[in-house]
Formats: sequence, C-alpha cells, structure tokens
Amino acid sequence: MRASILLLALLATACETAGPAAPPPPVPVERPRAVSNRDDVVRATVLRRIAELDRAAFRAVTAEVWGGRVLLLGAVVKPEQRRRAEQAARAVEGAAEVLNEVVLAEESRLDSYRPDPAREEAVRRQLGLEGKAGTVVRVVNGIAFLLGGVARREDAESMKADAGDVEGVKWVVAHLKPSAP
Repeated sequence: MRASILLLALLATACETAGPAAPPPPVPVERPRAVSNRDDVVRATVLRRIAELDRAAFRAVTAEVWGGRVLLLGAVVKPEQRRRAEQAARAVEGAAEVLNEVVLAEESRLDSYRPDPAREEAVRRQLGLEGKAGTVVRVVNGIAFLLGGVARREDAESMKADAGDVEGVKWVVAHLKPSAP
C-alpha cells in the first residue's frame, strides 16, 4: 500500500514539474537541386542585366532568387533607377515574381548598402541554417532579409523573430512563403 501511494505521489510530482511541450522548431523548405540551379541562372542573368544598365549607378544593388522569386536589395540614388532595376529583373525568363527592396540613398552612402557576410552567418547560425541551402539570408545595412519557403506561417513568424535577436540586426524583412496555410 505504501509503495503504491509513493508511486502515485512521484507520478503526480512528475506531471506537475513538466512544463508545456516546446513548439517544434521552424521548418524551412529545401529546394530541389534543379530548382536551385535554375535560380542561380536567373540570379546571374538579373545581375548582368542590371549591371548593363549602368554599372556605377547600380553598384550597390544585388539580387537573390528562390523558387523563381527575385529579391532586389541595396540602394540607388534616383527613383527612376529603382524602377529600371525592377523592370530589368521582370524581363528575365524564369523570374516569376520580383520583390523590390531597393532603397534610395545619397551617392556617398551607396557602399554601405552592400551585403554583410559576417552578420548573415550570425543570422544563419541563430536560425539553425548552417550548411543548408533552403533559405536565403542577406543582411544589408543592418536589415536582415529572409527569402525562401517554410512549412507553416508560424515558422515564418518564428524565423523572423529569431533573426531579429542577432546583434546588429535592426529589423527583419521576411519573404518566406508558407507551403501550408
């Protein structure tokens, strides 16, 4: 009898001390190799076409592609240049959607809008993406951009929040497309 009371007390204590189950970690969607290769070709073509417009004016503009979605990043001096960069990207075969995040800046500030590889690596570590090619991470002028796919909308929100915890990241722009509602 004593043993069963002791056992019940232990079980009750174990149930009380166990906290709620942690939510599952965010699940980024990996691209098939063929899609990744096609995205690389689209990216190279977009960058070439933008450089052909005016290499000096567009020196602080870069592009990333995930699943045919083109993300333009960086800065230009004039609104017309921003529009022309987007038009050049839209004209590339395989560019299904163009997300234009190019901002306007003074000529003297353009070079501060180049990608920051050290912070990008810190964001990738924070998100558990080291060695994985599923999500594109770019940090430009303290802004982290995430491009890719996720299993659920909650995963996108979680990744955005986690990326914002990295030192030196002012805010996060997440272009993460959920495959399920």
